[in-house]
Amino acid sequence: MEKHINTFLQNVQILLEAASYLEQIEKENKKCEHGYASTFPSMPSPRLQHSKPPRRLSRAQKHSSGSSNTSTANRSTHNELEKNRRAHLRLCLERLKVLIPLGPDCTRHTTLGLLNKAKAHIKKLEEAERKSQHQLENLEREQRFLKRRLEQLQGPQEMERIRMDSIGSTISSDRSDSERD
Repeated sequence: MEKHINTFLQNVQILLEAASYLEQIEKENKKCEHGYASTFPSMPSPRLQHSKPPRRLSRAQKHSSGSSNTSTANRSTHNELEKNRRAHLRLCLERLKVLIPLGPDCTRHTTLGLLNKAKAHIKKLEEAERKSQHQLENLEREQRFLKRRLEQLQGPQEMERIRMDSIGSTISSDRSDSERD
């Protein structure tokens, strides 16, 4: 389970690094091409108040504008990040195939099928763990009961044990030194 958490944390770290990289590029270019990440001006400029609303540029006009180098760099960065994301996802799915018992009848698996089998396998493991924990608790309870029962049965006889010291004489004591600990 800890391995899965570490993998998840590594994935989050990669995403954070990618976001940081994109922010850095965006700051260097001082442009927000998409619009969703740009800030809205706090005070509207007088030029914007009296002018006509800007018309939307067609796709061809956008690509022929002066920011084609920027958009090409952004697109290349995006494509590279997406390629890395897909490769990482493919690697994770391959690792999952090794961990999940799939059965001999299936040679090719869809991602959804693999994830559903993984989910079922996890539920089965959780149920087995729950049963094992319950069984362990029952065995511990039974062990405590049997220890108390043994102490009850041995009670009067164990009060006076006879032990031999190193000289060979006999000494009567309530309990041996090793039993007191």
